[in-house]
Amino acid sequence: MKPWQVLSDALLLDCPPWLRVIRERVRLPNGHELADYYRVEMPDWVQIFALADDGTVPMIRHYKRGPDVLSLELPAGYIEPGEAPEVAARREMLEETGLVADDWRALGRYFIDGNRGCGNTHIFLARGVRQAGAPQLEASEIMTQHRLTLAEVRTAWLSGQLQNVGTLGAVGLALAFLENEP
Repeated sequence: MKPWQVLSDALLLDCPPWLRVIRERVRLPNGHELADYYRVEMPDWVQIFALADDGTVPMIRHYKRGPDVLSLELPAGYIEPGEAPEVAARREMLEETGLVADDWRALGRYFIDGNRGCGNTHIFLARGVRQAGAPQLEASEIMTQHRLTLAEVRTAWLSGQLQNVGTLGAVGLALAFLENEP
């Protein structure tokens, strides 16, 4: 299958570094044209499924303005321009939880919205996490840390307690990886 051909584009909104909205005129491989196709560019971000030696997983509960809910999520954050995803993952975990780890594994890069874009998430598994200091939160980060056992994480994942689809996918991927390791 061939990619779509962009015939023209127009930048409608540019709010660096958070958001760009582009209207495109595209031609599909079958010749059909769409005059108003909208693409949303947002920065990539990381999510970290961290596992301590005692079998607990640090998770974050914080308010999310978009859906207007308190959300239970993995430590996560945006990748800075020019920053490698694993470097961002290590930085974000330290900033949000005060935790560090030596054993890191990339579990992949995934998109959320295949039609519009909206950035990609890079998912990491960090094992042997340990406290290195206090969290260093930004003024806009008001969150609490919770330690859940693997069983509690699985229950939260299956029961609908995790409402962020990115967190839902990352947790499911990490649990499957841990369960299927040799």
